[in-house]
Amino acid sequence: MIRGPMSEDPEFRPVSLPDNYPGTTTSAVRVLPVRLGGRTIGYLWAAVTDDAAGFVERPDAGHVGLNAGIGWVQRIRWARANQVRPLQLLRHWAGKPEHAKAGLVPDVAVQEVPSLAELRAHAQRPAARQP
Repeated sequence: MIRGPMSEDPEFRPVSLPDNYPGTTTSAVRVLPVRLGGRTIGYLWAAVTDDAAGFVERPDAGHVGLNAGIGWVQRIRWARANQVRPLQLLRHWAGKPEHAKAGLVPDVAVQEVPSLAELRAHAQRPAARQP
């Protein structure tokens, strides 16, 4: 019987993920909306203590918000790897062209929210209807 390459035991190698900022904080957070096709699909945030950052998707954005979250995790990891501080990453991405899945961060004033929990609660609220 001839054994092929798939019949051998696999060789496992340890892998590591790129470094990421902590995804939680007890401090206030600064926030920018993330939009795709003119619709807010989530929020990019950074702790005012400059030690944490992340993306919160809007549940009403459905799979579009979830897919955008994947793109933002990659961008946040890129920022960490390139020594971009969490608060700097808000301005770094503001005004860049819209990405087909991650959307864009408009170049607008940064809002400050007292806590990450409050931002998450805000994201859960239904979006206001546009006229």
